[in-house]
Amino acid sequence: MQEINLRKRIRRRLASLAFGPQEFGQFCNLGLKDPQSDIKVWLVGTNGTRDVTTRNVVTATRPLSIGIGLEDDEDFRKPSSNQVFLEFRSAHPPETLLGKVSLAFTDSIPLEEGGALCLFRTHHPANFCQARTLVWKRYLNFSYAQWKNERGPNPPKVRMVATELHSLFVFYICPRPVVLVSVVDGEAGNIFPMDLVGPIGQGQFSIALHATSKGLPLIERSGRIALSSVPISKMSLAYQMGQNHNKASVCWSSVPFPLIASPSFYLPIPEFALRVRELQLVKVRPMGSHVLIICRVMADNAFVDGLQFFQAHGFYDEWRRQAILH
Repeated sequence: MQEINLRKRIRRRLASLAFGPQEFGQFCNLGLKDPQSDIKVWLVGTNGTRDVTTRNVVTATRPLSIGIGLEDDEDFRKPSSNQVFLEFRSAHPPETLLGKVSLAFTDSIPLEEGGALCLFRTHHPANFCQARTLVWKRYLNFSYAQWKNERGPNPPKVRMVATELHSLFVFYICPRPVVLVSVVDGEAGNIFPMDLVGPIGQGQFSIALHATSKGLPLIERSGRIALSSVPISKMSLAYQMGQNHNKASVCWSSVPFPLIASPSFYLPIPEFALRVRELQLVKVRPMGSHVLIICRVMADNAFVDGLQFFQAHGFYDEWRRQAILH
């Protein structure tokens, strides 16, 4: 028995040397007030720096596409606009630079209330949350885990290339809220979690739903959804609803928490919701791995002030923990 335990300790030690500390997870769960105030996101280009903390979203993961709601897209259509990047900084002094990713403009989508959702591809990600050697050790570990998952019984539906995956890690230095999406079309309905969501401008909101999600046809037919903010204490219930992405409809009586009607659309929402936004579908656009849905916010009701369920990358979580200790 002692020999077996020794071999296990040696394997763990070797894995730690090769891949870095195993407690550095790929993503972590945080309880924060909404909107989060820990990280600022800056769009930096030839025409200055803009705060885009509350209007940057993922619009697809393969190929990785970032959307930023802006007043116009003219600056990015000029030949001189090729030096554009996002900076992720601590919102608290000394505003430490934690990550950076370069952007290449691809297109824009006009928004109803003015402005546009500018779309970008990513390249040259840089993660400064931890020492460079540790960052690359963990990247190696994530690549190995991805390789194993692809050969397992439940391979991922989307395989991201390394540079795009590293860009996504940088993007998730900024904590992203996880919401429960409610939709009903006739007798069919569903409720499932999403984190590729966010505001993109005045009264405008976007969600990026995987193209294979069974909830997508429901949303397109009904044209109405409700997004419920999840308390961190109910995180496990949100994860449990993830299986509903594979269901065309759910039996509402099987949902493991009490439901109430949303104020405007009367959609079934969790009784524990901190905040509910009710959205009207405006535009639908295929984006590769995902379908981008742009919506108009029809109602926004905050019920309870509490810590909301957010996700962030493990590198940032460790940096945050160290910053609190010091």
